[in-house]
This record gives sequence, structure tokens and C-alpha cells, in this order.
Amino acid sequence: MEEINKIKELVNYNLWANKRLLTWLKTNGQESLTKECQSSFSNILNTVNHILDGQIFYYCILKEQPLERSWENTIEEILKGLIEQSEVFVDYIKSQKSLHEFRFLKTKTLEGNFTQSELVQHCMNHSTFHRGQIITMGHQLGLTKAPSTDMLFFFIQRNKLL
Repeated sequence: MEEINKIKELVNYNLWANKRLLTWLKTNGQESLTKECQSSFSNILNTVNHILDGQIFYYCILKEQPLERSWENTIEEILKGLIEQSEVFVDYIKSQKSLHEFRFLKTKTLEGNFTQSELVQHCMNHSTFHRGQIITMGHQLGLTKAPSTDMLFFFIQRNKLL
């Protein structure tokens, strides 16, 4: 499979996994989103917000535009924003013929030129990492029936639709 198709699959997986995760979180009530627990962030909502911020950040780098967040920091806006930003990523990748162009990235901890493909892969991996944290946080809080967001389950569902 050529590289751009693999990246398309990756952003489609990210959207699918984010939808599954947020559907599960919504069934457990909003109060569970802000309960304090042990992790990189103090609660589930802050972790979801971090995923959203990461996706916005890398999307803006890909588009070579200033960092702009159009969602507020309310529970509803953060949850809605993550799905919408995931859809924006899917649409952006669909519109690309190639992801070989380089983009310059500079943060507090790293600096370099990366291909668009590398940036998308990193961003989607970042989201996957933090989805796993959210599942673990949910277990700490007594939430049950967490969905599997493993990529192989995405492939199984995708293949059923073919």
C-alpha cells in the first residue's frame, strides 16, 4: 500500500478510535471526566483536551498556519472538538496528493524538519498513547466496559464493510 494510503488509514483509525472512546466516556456521566486520578494529567477531561490540543498543533504545522483553537474549554466543546478535529485531519489527508513536503517544527524540547507524513504519524501515535491513558484512568475511577480502540479491531470492522 502506498504511503499516502497508509496515512489515510491511520487518520481514519484515529477518528474511529476517538469516537469509540468518547461514546464510552459519555455513557459514564460527565462527573467521571473531572474526577481526580493518577496519570500524566489530573483527570480524563484534561487528557482528552491534551489530545485535542496536540491534533490542533500538528494540523496547524501541516497547514503552515498560526496555531488557532476554535473550541472552548467546556466539557461539551472539548468532546465535540476532538471529533471535529479528527474529521478535519481525515479531510486534509484526503485532499493531499503527497505528504513528502517538509515542515519545520520547533517546540521547547525539539526542533527539526519533518515530512508531513512523519508529523501525521507522530500526531496519531500521540493520540493513541493518551487514549490508552484514558482507559487506565477510567479503570482507576471504576468505569467498566471500556471499548477496544486497538487498530486491529478497526481493521476487522473496516473489512466487514468491504
